[in-house]
Amino acid sequence: MAILQQPVVGGNVFAELIGDDLAPAGTYAATVIDIVDEFGVQRQKFQSTEIETVDLTTFCFGFRDAQGFEHRVASRRMKISGNEKATLFSFLKSLLGRAPQFGWDYLELKGAQCLLTVEHIQRRDGTGVFAGIAALSPMLQAPAAAAPRPAAPVAPMRPLGPGPAVQRLVVGPGVRPQSAVVPARPAQAVRPVAQAPVAVADDPIPF
Repeated sequence: MAILQQPVVGGNVFAELIGDDLAPAGTYAATVIDIVDEFGVQRQKFQSTEIETVDLTTFCFGFRDAQGFEHRVASRRMKISGNEKATLFSFLKSLLGRAPQFGWDYLELKGAQCLLTVEHIQRRDGTGVFAGIAALSPMLQAPAAAAPRPAAPVAPMRPLGPGPAVQRLVVGPGVRPQSAVVPARPAQAVRPVAQAPVAVADDPIPF
């Protein structure tokens, strides 16, 4: 007796969209362009011959290379699970930069931007390589501009007043030269000083 069974689904759900394009390896600014959920999928358990029925999700990213050419790369098909050890939980944590909240619809990530690192992985059958996702991280935020530092307060200028006392040489007729301390006049009250009389020749004026 032969029983018709549902085929075990394998491969990439975005294979038709990606086509033969091999995304270049490297790190790029990418956008989540699509997310596909599959429910009731039969697949072979890891390292087992047993078949299990699971719900899966796959992310597809798009980016441009340095020459401006568009490329697409898809994630692995991940089991929809909120377990902290699940592949999907770790994937979302890397994409968000934090642990996802339970009860949140991750389909909201369509159109989100991130940093995506692409690597080339050898196919199991040895028929070349395919582009896979090596790392994910949130898009870097531009640092906020530093606020201008306030200018140092300028002390108010004081009005000019009498300056310090200075020494002057007092010379007059019939007197010996002597030094006296004469207070300086204010700047605004300076008057021209009359020329002192010339000493007579008999006055001993030492130099």
